[in-house]
Amino acid sequence: MAITLLIRKFQNLLLSSLFFFLIVFPHYSVSLNFNIDFTKHDYNPYINCTGDASPQKDGNCQDLVNVGLTKNRIQRDIDHSTGKAFYYRAVPLWDKSTGEVANFNTTFSFKIRNLTNNSADGLAFFLSTYPLPLINGTGASLGLFNSTLDATKILVESTHQMVAVEFDTFFNYQWDPPSVNNSTDCHIGIDINNISSSVSKIIPDHLLVDNNMTAHISYDNFTQQLSLQLWQDDNPTIKFNITTKVDLKSILPNEITIGFSATTGKLYELHLLYSWFFNSTLEVGLSNNRKSVPSSKVTGAIIASSVALLLLLLGTSLYLIRKNLLNKITRDAETACDEIMDDEFEKGRGPKRFQYNELAAATKDFVENEKLGEGGFGSVYRGILVDEGTQVAIKRVSKASKQGIKEYISEVKIISQLRHRNLVQLIGWCHDRGELLLVYELMHNGSLDTHLYNNERVLTWPMRQQIALGLGSALLYLHSGCQKCVVHRDIKPSNVMLDSSFNAKLGDFGLARLIDHNSAAQTVPAGTMGYIAPECVITGQTSTEADVYSFGVVLLEIACGRRPVVIQDNENKVVLVKWVWDLYGNNSILDAIDSRLTGKFEAEEAERLLVVGLWCAHPDYTFRPSIRQAVSVLQFEAPLPDLPLKMPVLMYANPVQPGKYSLSTLTGATSNVTSLNISHTTEVGPAIDTWPVAATSVPLFADPLEITTESSETPRHENPIPYQLSLSLNIFPSLSPYNDDTTGSQIFQLSESLAIYLSFTEYGPFISQRVDKETPYARFWVSSKSYKMKLSVLCLLTKLIDYKSN
Repeated sequence: MAITLLIRKFQNLLLSSLFFFLIVFPHYSVSLNFNIDFTKHDYNPYINCTGDASPQKDGNCQDLVNVGLTKNRIQRDIDHSTGKAFYYRAVPLWDKSTGEVANFNTTFSFKIRNLTNNSADGLAFFLSTYPLPLINGTGASLGLFNSTLDATKILVESTHQMVAVEFDTFFNYQWDPPSVNNSTDCHIGIDINNISSSVSKIIPDHLLVDNNMTAHISYDNFTQQLSLQLWQDDNPTIKFNITTKVDLKSILPNEITIGFSATTGKLYELHLLYSWFFNSTLEVGLSNNRKSVPSSKVTGAIIASSVALLLLLLGTSLYLIRKNLLNKITRDAETACDEIMDDEFEKGRGPKRFQYNELAAATKDFVENEKLGEGGFGSVYRGILVDEGTQVAIKRVSKASKQGIKEYISEVKIISQLRHRNLVQLIGWCHDRGELLLVYELMHNGSLDTHLYNNERVLTWPMRQQIALGLGSALLYLHSGCQKCVVHRDIKPSNVMLDSSFNAKLGDFGLARLIDHNSAAQTVPAGTMGYIAPECVITGQTSTEADVYSFGVVLLEIACGRRPVVIQDNENKVVLVKWVWDLYGNNSILDAIDSRLTGKFEAEEAERLLVVGLWCAHPDYTFRPSIRQAVSVLQFEAPLPDLPLKMPVLMYANPVQPGKYSLSTLTGATSNVTSLNISHTTEVGPAIDTWPVAATSVPLFADPLEITTESSETPRHENPIPYQLSLSLNIFPSLSPYNDDTTGSQIFQLSESLAIYLSFTEYGPFISQRVDKETPYARFWVSSKSYKMKLSVLCLLTKLIDYKSN
């Protein structure tokens, strides 16, 4: 054993040196982030202005407050004006070596100022080729395309690659969308290599013109969704949204120009830009960063140093092996565990291995005032990497926590395989001197919970909406965007981190598990009370549906600013999901919105956030949406779900013993439940069907009824009652049914010679229906090669006391 461990130690030392070469060529993130306030600078070195665009004063020529994209009143002949303001250098859009496309978002404030009764033509935010080609178009072209004017029409021709988001103030009948009764000329739209918008929305003139407006544009490389949100600064509850799917890589080159363009024609107006924030992240290969490629001398020095390091390590390893062989030292269990972890970590790609003294120096030897937080696994510290000057968060796993060690291994194995803009990036790890440490990018705004429950600074509604969509995007990636599905198992606000722009990034993968797609995760339930799905507590299993439940609770927290469970002064517990569901049933769901917002929220967005939160937190996992469905509703791509007016109650039968079979409801639409205990023994031969049928009517809360076997004629209850019947087969060991299309049944094959068939007459298997004229009933029959058997069934009938029709 000792010799084996020593050989493995030698192998690990060599692997450590080889790991040095691997980290020379990692994938790394290229980020572009700037925030410009044009009201404070008369000139900004990062912005180029062409045409008639320039820093200029407001309409009264008093103070220097904006960048004007077209001529102002000081200048003569302000009609037929065109101008552009754009970022001074090329912006990476996609990486040639990996094909990865950037995620980006931008927010800018502007004003279109009317100088006459009629004005034209508008402005646009654009992404175009770099360098930006010379374009002479004015008027209707918005300066995006070259145009020619004749007596009857305007011809717009695309001579270059262009994607733009337009804010158009003049109706051009050739391509613009008409408004009802020609009531407005204004609209927003997304243009793809054409002045005719791929998607557009009409906006009232009085909103877009002569008001300070803010626009937020984002692109998600995973869903390929380009989205615009536009609102009036004085009334942010009035918001306009458009979204379209576009593959930017197939349209634009890998480096682009970003900026703004505006024009006037015979009619004119002012186009004023007040501020511009832009953020993008692109995962690229090192080969694309030409400035980072070492010279031949540096390369030679690296190779020489590496060879010397290898020789030194070889000599040291041989010395240690000889010394340990002579002294016959064996490794203890802790050392063996260390070796296993090292093997696992060095299989990962991307994260860098740090030495303990590097991280100790970064945290000033883990001083108390650098501590960001503490949990059952250990503590998190703020640090600055000395060599790189990068701010990081360092998780230090407690030596006394065995669970912490398991979480440490899990976190490195899983997160090192993940790359997404809404996941906290793992920079590196350290396993040295008995210490287990993980190094993350530092999230400057901390965790979501510190902002949700902080009365000093309340998250605005746009921030909350952005956080909810970001968290949904992260979960969508984990569940369906990876090679293997990742079940996080601990989604809660303290694990949702916020960067400097309040973008959500999901972290803490210590409890996460990798599973194959379309399979359940057979794991011990984990997570935090208040966020754990009910079925996890009962069955001891977790799955993607359990993550969706936690996501739903967090959505409700974001919207309401309340914790999952609130203890009142009288010691009564108020459960957030139940509280919101009661408001939903009373048609007053918006009363749940955080009162600290003082009514400053978008009602339609708020309703979707709350209803999707309830949908995801449905007690029955079979009624929950997938994360893709939930995100689609949040992004206004799908209608709101139709939920019961009262919160369903989860019902389960007691665990059954091997060889006994029971049927029970997973949920109903209400809490009023009647139980039928069905038990009968019958003799059956091959291909003979028998039905246990209730011979009497079934009142609510009746005592258990004896079930007798009647003839094979279609059975009916004597006195029909409007019930909802919801059934599911619960067998030990668990089985999955298959459909029998000839009988409309689902079949549970218990063995080669025994099967149970289940169907609902007229309504098909495993669906709940409202029935007013007759009571639905379940038909159970047995097909068996044996001649005697006993079938025990537990059936739950649920009365419909509330039902929300479509």
